[in-house]
Amino acid sequence: METIEISNYNPLPFGENVTQQAAIAPVEDGLEYEILTDNQVLEYVDYLNLSRVVEILAEFFDVNGAAIAKENRLCSVALGSSPEAAFEKILECDPVSIAESSVGFTKEVTLDIAKQLKAMNIRNLAAPAFSNDAISYLTKNSEINVIKIKSPLQELLGFTSKDIKVTPFGCLVQEQNMSKLTKSSFKVLGKTKPTQQQAEDAIFAWKIAKYTKSKSAIVAKDLAAKAIVQGCSNGVESVERAMDCACENSKDAVLAVDGVIEHVETVNAAIQGRIGLIIEAGDGRNSEKIAKLADKYNIALISTGIRNNKY
Repeated sequence: METIEISNYNPLPFGENVTQQAAIAPVEDGLEYEILTDNQVLEYVDYLNLSRVVEILAEFFDVNGAAIAKENRLCSVALGSSPEAAFEKILECDPVSIAESSVGFTKEVTLDIAKQLKAMNIRNLAAPAFSNDAISYLTKNSEINVIKIKSPLQELLGFTSKDIKVTPFGCLVQEQNMSKLTKSSFKVLGKTKPTQQQAEDAIFAWKIAKYTKSKSAIVAKDLAAKAIVQGCSNGVESVERAMDCACENSKDAVLAVDGVIEHVETVNAAIQGRIGLIIEAGDGRNSEKIAKLADKYNIALISTGIRNNKY
């Protein structure tokens, strides 16, 4: 393993709690950004939430995308015909968590979006561009931290080559998950074939699953997340909670999980939610049974051959 040096720490007001000291150090080839508002100090949790936002937006750098993150977790992601359309979609997924959250866009933020975000009391707003009237409004009428992303979003894809976790047993170091769907790994199983829209939603949801904590369940429809559940102890619980969160929006929608579906109860929960397509890693010990159950209820099933475990 190569040597990693960290130096030039800049102190932060505090860490995860006010009793914890914290600092941030620059990294080579890291994100270039500028805080456009008077508040020049971002807190520890701000950096975590903004990181969750920009890493998922990098996956959709060439289209109109928007995302919300809070408590170091993605809350909502959506694509639209315009920034305004994408913004409207992310509110449908999780309208509660947007307060005190970090919100990001792949394209220019307009005055209309700025006014709505100010009313919603968000904490951070990040984007590659802002209209002049949006900047003028935000600097004069809000306490939102406005962050201009100067680095091209596509350059953030996999910019961190190593994932490091410090444990009592030692430092765990691994390569970052750089997996991508390919034609050879993307397989449609069973008799029920996905529609073109379902296939697009499946790829969209799978990309979101790559950035969520295991075990995760993402419900997506019309290129917008309808529910994001992550960090559960088992996949059955994740899917059941996702169905509850999505409610009627789960009908004919796509369900994406970050790994392999091991239990038929997971599919039963999707059946109750009237899911139209499931995308998972496949090749599990119960995959044949899972495929037969999906076929029985006319649910399209896609195997990626790729696991996106993230602990």
